[in-house]
Amino acid sequence: MNKEKIKNIYDSLIDIQEKLLALPDDILLDIDSRDNESLENGFKFLKYFNNNLADFTKATGKITKNLRDYFKMNPEDENIEGESTDTEKKIRIIQELDKTKPYTLEENFTYKKPYGFILENSAYKGLKTWKSLYLKVLEVLKENDSNKFKKLPEVDDFVSRRGNYLFSKNKNGLRVAEKFSDYFYVEVNLSANHIRNTIKQLLEYFSLNPADMKIYLREDRDV
Repeated sequence: MNKEKIKNIYDSLIDIQEKLLALPDDILLDIDSRDNESLENGFKFLKYFNNNLADFTKATGKITKNLRDYFKMNPEDENIEGESTDTEKKIRIIQELDKTKPYTLEENFTYKKPYGFILENSAYKGLKTWKSLYLKVLEVLKENDSNKFKKLPEVDDFVSRRGNYLFSKNKNGLRVAEKFSDYFYVEVNLSANHIRNTIKQLLEYFSLNPADMKIYLREDRDV
C-alpha cells in the first residue's frame, strides 16, 4: 500500500482531532455570561461534547498507533529536526526559524499549526502537531533539571481543581495518556491553548521566563 496515502490519512485524523480540541475554546467565547439561557445551553453542549471528544481522542490514538506500528512510521515526528548540543546545527535551525514571524506564549493558537520553537539552548523545526511540540518542550525541560522533572506528578500546580492530573505514574489516571521515557505518563488530550498555558506553568516551575520562548507557525511558511 502507498505509504503517502497512509500518511495523508494519519495527518487528517490528527488534524481533525486538534481542531475538535480547539472547538470548546471558541464555544466559550460565544457564550454570553449575562444570558442564563446561553450559559445553560453552552455548558450543556460542552459537557456532552467533551465526553464524546475524549472517546474520539482515545479511538484516534489507538488507530494512529496501529498505523505507526504496522507501517513502521511516525508521520508526526518524521520531519522534526532539532538540536541542543550541536552548536553549529542549532545556529542553522535558529537562523532558518528567525526568517519567519516568532510568536510568544501570550498568543491565541486556536486552529493554528506549529512548525518550530526556540527554548533555552534548543531549537526544533518540522513539527506538525501541538502534541509533538509539547513533548519536545518536555524533553528540553528534562535536560534542564532531571531531578525536578521527575517530581512533576507530585506537583499540585499540575493537578486541576477537579483532580485531573497532567502528569501521572499511572496512565489510568489520565484521559489520554502518552508515556514519556521511563518517568511517567503525560496527558495529551489538550487543545493548543491548553498546551500553551501548561508550557507557561512548566517554564515558571523550572525558573525559566515564558517570554523567552519563541514559537513558529506553519501558516507563516506556506507549508
